[in-house]
Amino acid sequence: MKLVRNVSITMVTSFLSTGAAALAAMLVANVLGAKGAGVFALARVVPTVVAAVLGAGVTMSNAYLVGGRRYSIQAITEASMSLALIIGFIGWGVWIAAGSIVHARFFSSLSETAVLLVGISIPVQMVRNYLNSVQQGLQTFTEANVVLLVEDVATLLFVLPLIWGVESGPTVIVFASVGGSVVSCIASVWYLVRHGYTPWPRLHRELSLEMMRFGLKGHIGRIANMLNWRLDVMILSVLAPVEVVGYYAVATKVAEAFRPLSAAFTFVLRPMIASLSVSEARAQGVSLYRRVFALNLLLVVIMAFAGGPIIVRMFGPDFVAAVPAFQILLVGLAALGGAGVLNGYNVGIGRPEFNSYTALAGLVITVIGDVTLIPHYSLIGAAVTSSVAYSVKAAALTLLFLSTSGISLPQLLGMKEYSPDPA
Repeated sequence: MKLVRNVSITMVTSFLSTGAAALAAMLVANVLGAKGAGVFALARVVPTVVAAVLGAGVTMSNAYLVGGRRYSIQAITEASMSLALIIGFIGWGVWIAAGSIVHARFFSSLSETAVLLVGISIPVQMVRNYLNSVQQGLQTFTEANVVLLVEDVATLLFVLPLIWGVESGPTVIVFASVGGSVVSCIASVWYLVRHGYTPWPRLHRELSLEMMRFGLKGHIGRIANMLNWRLDVMILSVLAPVEVVGYYAVATKVAEAFRPLSAAFTFVLRPMIASLSVSEARAQGVSLYRRVFALNLLLVVIMAFAGGPIIVRMFGPDFVAAVPAFQILLVGLAALGGAGVLNGYNVGIGRPEFNSYTALAGLVITVIGDVTLIPHYSLIGAAVTSSVAYSVKAAALTLLFLSTSGISLPQLLGMKEYSPDPA
């Protein structure tokens, strides 16, 4: 029941965050128009992507190390703070050095000073992300999710002055994008201090090196996953008309409506599996794989019937062209049913590189398939490629789980009773 509660909290918070972010974007778009909406989106997304790329997977290592109580939690907190500040300010320094390029390419409607201020979100978000992963390791999931929700809610509150006719739209955009991250960071610090852990920066050389080594094993897979989910849209935008990109964007958004389920299990299972013995972790992995795969399959079947009408009703009759691509994507998403469980399991047992191997296998399919099929079959080619890539990744994750755990496929599928080895 505790697992169900934590996964439910994570999913609900994800939906609330998405809703707050959508409301903020709608407000900015209505007051400042499409150009203002674009700048607002970039001011939030670009620093977030930079922070994620520079993160080196430390959020994964923290969940594992704290969850398994392998070091002093205070030491992990101090090392996390040090690494976040060092890497984050290096990132901001590069942002400043590339200020003219960033200004011309992304933020030409903002002043150069405003662009530099947007970049401060990089170290702020890195501190928040690292400390939030310590909370994740402590399995205080309500507080860990509140920290993430606070960013989007605070950002929404900071753009509310636009309703009352504030003239300096660009200033509001910068203040909101940076302010949301700052408030979220303060919340993560406050929660840790309340639990008795002071986030003073102290490097702890050996611990910091282990955090980086462990994290980088899974970080490659995280970047590959980002590309797996979005590279098709990027390639499609180059090789197909813009309206086709619009159809495909709608198809992917609706098909991925229940992706938070998988992400929630990964988030919760990393520290939980790390705290279990080998036999307990395997038994939990088998049990959850079956249940989550079955639940995901049920959702896919429901979406197979309901998704088409939803697309046409919500986006208009013109988007009927998105329905075939949507249906194809569901095949791959059905195959990925247990991926969230296995991703969390792999980090929890200390083998995050397994996630990287499988993500890279999917990425190879994505690149080859998109370049080969999109020029001839447009969005259908992109959908087929993505579905195959998802299926290959799911198969690779499952095979790795079977080969390294000693569990047979019939046992995993419930066709044969599984008795955990007491070892």
